[in-house]
Amino acid sequence: MIRAIVSFILLLFLAAGCEKEKDPVDEPLDPSLLLTDGFCLLSNREVVLNRYDIDYYDFGAHLIYLKSAGAFEERFQKPGSAFVYADSMMIYELTLVSWAASYIPQGPVIWYPHIFYPEYTVHIDIAWINTPFGNYGNDAGEDPREDPRIVEALKKYGQFRYGLQGGITSVRYNSPDDVVLELELRNEDSLNYYYWDPDKLGMECFHYVTTGLSLWDDEGGYYHHRIQPLSWAYADPDRMSLLESGSSVTLTLTYDHFDTIPPGDYTAYFEFPGPHSTETRGELDLEDGRIWLGDLYLNSEVVVE
Repeated sequence: MIRAIVSFILLLFLAAGCEKEKDPVDEPLDPSLLLTDGFCLLSNREVVLNRYDIDYYDFGAHLIYLKSAGAFEERFQKPGSAFVYADSMMIYELTLVSWAASYIPQGPVIWYPHIFYPEYTVHIDIAWINTPFGNYGNDAGEDPREDPRIVEALKKYGQFRYGLQGGITSVRYNSPDDVVLELELRNEDSLNYYYWDPDKLGMECFHYVTTGLSLWDDEGGYYHHRIQPLSWAYADPDRMSLLESGSSVTLTLTYDHFDTIPPGDYTAYFEFPGPHSTETRGELDLEDGRIWLGDLYLNSEVVVE
């Protein structure tokens, strides 16, 4: 009789999709039986996020937009390991960890409490490992968050968006008083996006919301700009520019106060920021585009002569 009841419950799981109730202690369930197709996130043997919760996934920033604000944090109960699935196939493991934790996890991570992004989003970050923004993937140099199987699972339900993409075009270190950084920002999405424009913000305000340019050598030593940032964090469209769908823009930042760097080979890192402080979902949409949230972690090899 008990087995018949358990079998009936399993059928309900399969029919309803990702259920949130506890697994029977005496007969653990196969996690795949709890999964829908599309994107799913398991934590503590429970599904805490699935395609029914997701509006869309900004793949450039690895930022998930939820249909219901706060839906994710209401479901996961404690820190620890979690697992990303695509079409019922486990793709990679990540860590749910508190900002107050005394250790730094490795690889993909979701930080909580969710204080740096709006409550209608979930950000899958990469933890810092030997570099400012993490090691950008596993030992093979691959970022597990960008697995193509996740892309296909999201596209199946119209939940994939490119967001904004970017890269470091060049870094010219002429002297500590003349360091020129060129960035390319691309919009491969179907939407027009507003981005924070460093020319409109000014270098001091722009560097309140980004760590700015840094150069790292192979031994972990780093060199940084010396700009004194001015407080500015809220999403003001007057300080933004519109990047239309299918277009790109080159941004040039000139640093006139940088560390002295010896000749050699370096890796340049730069965080291109988006506003995180929009209070409601409705604030994102403007007349001719949407405000882009998130961050782009950019890197490039540089030779200083």
